Amino acid sequence: MTDEKRKSIKFWCSLAAPLVVGIIVFFVTVFPVTHFQDSPIRMFAPERLTFDGRGFRGRVLGSHVLETEYGEIRLNRGARIYSDRYRTVGIIEANNFIRSRASHNLVVEGMVIPQYVQIIINGGGQLAHLRLYDREVILSDVLLRVNNFNFNHSTADIAMGGGPVSAYIALMDSTQIRFGERASRSLFIYREDERWRLRDAHFGFQVKLSDETEFVEYREITFRPHWGEFIEGVRVE
Repeated sequence: MTDEKRKSIKFWCSLAAPLVVGIIVFFVTVFPVTHFQDSPIRMFAPERLTFDGRGFRGRVLGSHVLETEYGEIRLNRGARIYSDRYRTVGIIEANNFIRSRASHNLVVEGMVIPQYVQIIINGGGQLAHLRLYDREVILSDVLLRVNNFNFNHSTADIAMGGGPVSAYIALMDSTQIRFGERASRSLFIYREDERWRLRDAHFGFQVKLSDETEFVEYREITFRPHWGEFIEGVRVE
């Protein structure tokens, strides 16, 4: 082999090496792997080419079933999700469920969760937040309009932004509750203590206990699960 051919081979090799490295880096960057618990999920995420060290959005390759405490979430090919900087699934966007790119059978305390929902998952692979966009659900035969669910909330196991649709409900001990037109309700569920708490910090609501004759303004009341007996309450001063 002549010196000229050797030089030519070295030249093309010097070009090929960085090209191969570049292709590998491009593939790893654009087709990252995120995780749900111990399960890897390959994504197509071209926005990682401008990666700034934070999380990124991309589309799922293949189909995956995510097992949660409240049911299954199925991600179909093309589902758009957000992965945090630790390479774990962080957000499943609501439009996935409308466009048949995802589905779920989530049930929370007997409430069947509507399909149109944004799902936020924490780093441990557990549901952290559901955003329902003021959808209606049924809790122990009472119709609720709920904007969001927070799990393992700082003050409750489940915290719901929302409450009964009806302007009037009654507890099992005949305690009566009336809501105003501007009600801003929140419902908190304490599993271990077997208590529920209904709160309206902004406007309050009217309550008439079973042994009283008049309605009184309350900020919040605590009662047994499933709209059970009244326990205690905080009146509006």
